[in-house]
Amino acid sequence: METQLAAVLASLALGGALIVLLFGKWWQPLADGDKRVKELDDAVEALLQLRADLLKQLDGAPEPDQPRAWLRRAQDAQDEVGSIRARHDAGQLYVVRLLHYFLTTGPVAGLAEKQLKIVRAIQEQGAALLEAALATPQAPPPLLLQPEDLELPPGTGSARARLNDALRFLGDCDAALGVWGAGGVGKTTLLRQVRDVCGRVAPFFDHVFLVAASRDCTVADLQSEVVAVLGLREAPTEQAQAAGILSFLRDKSFLLLLDGVWERPDLERVGIPQPFGVVAGRVRKVVVASRSEAVCADMGCRNKIKMECMNEDDAWSLFEANVGEEAIRGNTQISMLARQVAEECKGLPLFLATIGRAMSNKRTPEEWGNALDKLKKSQLTSSTPGSDKSTQALVKFCLDNLESDTVRECLLTCALWPEDHNISRDELVQCWIGLGLLPNHDDVDEALRFGHTVVSVLESSRLLEQGDNHRYNMSPSDTHVRLHDVVRDAALQLAPGKWLVRAGVGLREPPRDEALWRDAQRVSLMHNVIEEAPAKAGGALSDAQPASLMLQCNHALPRKMFQAIQHFTTLTYLDLEDTGILDTFPMEICCLVNLEFLNLSKNRILALPMELGNLSQLKYLHLRDNYYIQITIPPGLISRLGKLQVLELFTASIVSVADDYIAPVIDELETTGARMPSLGIWLDNTRDVQRLARLAPGVRTRSIQLRKLDGARSLELLSAEHTAELGGVQECLKELVVYSADIEEIVADAHTPRLEVVKFGFLTRLRVMEWSHGAAFNLREVALGACHSLTHMTWVQHLPCLELLNLSGCNGMTRLIGGVADGGSPAGELLTFPRLRLLALLGLPKLEAIRSDGGECSFPELRRLQVRGCSRLRCIPMRPVASGQGKVRVEGDKHWWIGLQWASDDVKSCFVPVLL
Repeated sequence: METQLAAVLASLALGGALIVLLFGKWWQPLADGDKRVKELDDAVEALLQLRADLLKQLDGAPEPDQPRAWLRRAQDAQDEVGSIRARHDAGQLYVVRLLHYFLTTGPVAGLAEKQLKIVRAIQEQGAALLEAALATPQAPPPLLLQPEDLELPPGTGSARARLNDALRFLGDCDAALGVWGAGGVGKTTLLRQVRDVCGRVAPFFDHVFLVAASRDCTVADLQSEVVAVLGLREAPTEQAQAAGILSFLRDKSFLLLLDGVWERPDLERVGIPQPFGVVAGRVRKVVVASRSEAVCADMGCRNKIKMECMNEDDAWSLFEANVGEEAIRGNTQISMLARQVAEECKGLPLFLATIGRAMSNKRTPEEWGNALDKLKKSQLTSSTPGSDKSTQALVKFCLDNLESDTVRECLLTCALWPEDHNISRDELVQCWIGLGLLPNHDDVDEALRFGHTVVSVLESSRLLEQGDNHRYNMSPSDTHVRLHDVVRDAALQLAPGKWLVRAGVGLREPPRDEALWRDAQRVSLMHNVIEEAPAKAGGALSDAQPASLMLQCNHALPRKMFQAIQHFTTLTYLDLEDTGILDTFPMEICCLVNLEFLNLSKNRILALPMELGNLSQLKYLHLRDNYYIQITIPPGLISRLGKLQVLELFTASIVSVADDYIAPVIDELETTGARMPSLGIWLDNTRDVQRLARLAPGVRTRSIQLRKLDGARSLELLSAEHTAELGGVQECLKELVVYSADIEEIVADAHTPRLEVVKFGFLTRLRVMEWSHGAAFNLREVALGACHSLTHMTWVQHLPCLELLNLSGCNGMTRLIGGVADGGSPAGELLTFPRLRLLALLGLPKLEAIRSDGGECSFPELRRLQVRGCSRLRCIPMRPVASGQGKVRVEGDKHWWIGLQWASDDVKSCFVPVLL
């Protein structure tokens, strides 16, 4: 029996082999045909793109004979390819296709291969014609700006002349303009002025964008900047990102302002369309700012503006404007000393502003005399203006004039970020707290407020500049700050102790030089691409003992790096945000017994180990936006971390968490009586919220994410009826996120004095949403997604501090603001959103109006309006913006924009459309 079975199996195997062999032999011709036709399709697609580019370049001009003949050949080739494609697709069944292959006189594969050679020959000829057309000079569009009529701040006579030169460039034939000069002479200021002017005056550019090309920046760095400024999607690879940028900009006119260039970047690899100039009726121009004239020349800048130190009159005007006339003109002696102090600034705008601001509170001749003596003792008169020695002495003078050591140390810490980096205010203050630079406060909110006050002090001193918040495309931004590269260079030299800073320079491995690591107290390798680590433990890192280590935004940090840093036993500050930690927690961290600050946000951690309790000195543990929805927290861990003050445990997922998932944390806080000045946590039932409320004020819950809520029909947390059991959370709550619950109504009338951010998503049954006037006075950000039963959000008009409003996927919403019956303003009354900067209306198919009564709205601070998937919204009831506010960037579909109805041309002129 077994012998017969073996024989049958052998026969089946032999038969199968023969079938596979014959099938493969017969299938091969068809596979070849598919491959050749696919190659032919790709070639024709490229040919059609080439044809379109040539037609755009001709742009209605009479076609010369040679291009006309080529266009006919291209059309004939396209028709022939269509015939081959039809023959190839004649039959889809295998047998039919096989018969068709053998019976036709011209097999498809052979025909496709022959036609492919023809198409490629046509491509070569077309590329030559296009290149010749691009080389033909074209007249630029007329200049739409009149520089002499522009309003500039007082005391900028020489700046006006330079700005005029830059603006005239916009209407001439040159494709590139160079702006060069020493650090601190105003190159960045000039580029920002050009950008702002183009935002106020109707330009012929679809996009005007300022990008920082800092020292050692890579193609990927520039792509990230461009993507952020233009609001494009990020791509997984450099090549895909370049294709996305190129596709977006190819058919548009744009002005690229490239700041801080140290060497020529490969803009073609970035995805910036080439060449610059006037191409097919589109204007592409670039302004390059660099310290080197040679770099500008290498970028193709025939015309260049040399930024020099200010003359005596302009320098005095700028200095006086920052000091204040009342501090100078009331005393003849002070006025004389002030002019001498201004002279010591060597005509550098950066220091005329910063030192002028530093002297604004000096009211006696003695104070002015002391300041003059300090400047002269630094021997600036023998230094070349703009040299490292000169600028370092000036920065030191500004530092010495700050009000305290705390403020000085906080400023120096800003140099740990990459050059020209836009630093989030919140991120900066969190760092200061973690490093122990701010005074101790029992209330974390007090520490945060103090930190933001320090930021404001440094901005007032002009040592910190307003940054550009690329995320919301706002300019200027009150959410981000920036350290001037001249101040940063000096700060790194003046920093106390030894620092090792290689932030944002494209490192693929840590520095190997042992001398760099030896005795370094603060180490910043953030925003690199470190993917390799020391080959052995006895390398450069073996003797290092830094107090702080910043590795955030190295997206694929290797495991060996953790093995190297586990010996940094003196480490008190460690930032590992977005470093690609996958699944397993790096146990090496548990050896850092002196650690006080640990940031593990934006990673993929499955569980916290019990060994984390070895970090008995840990005060701040941040774990926000964790990829996984479940992160196991072993019982007893929190109680071992006896000094913990800030604990943030959030997931990036919106799916409901498992029951009692976070229970061990609350159990320990309850049983041990531990204090937790700031707790951020996600919960899945109101019972746990009540437990946290009973632990207040020892445990202050600042952030909560709620999911499921056990089928609750209302949100008790925001209701005054439940203040007795939930008041301990209501008083402290700053951020509230609610997802995937069966809530049908939200009546928010509880006292929530600190609440600033609310986000509601996938509340598909939510029908009623009411917010009392005083319940959310400080609310800054509101986001709603997939709340399909809501029809309006009238209550948002009563939020005086609202800065961001984002509504997406709310299929039932018909208007944003209802009438008087819904709690809205009376008809005809102007509705003002005094601080709203971003309004996003996305995927609201039934939205017909902003106000149901058709009344006007005023948005004095609006910077960006996003409208997509709102086909019924035909009118934006916005009043013309005030003079000097700048234009509002509106992003939407081209057909929607064309169909909008405007109350007047003045209202329409308030917007700069970005059609996607």
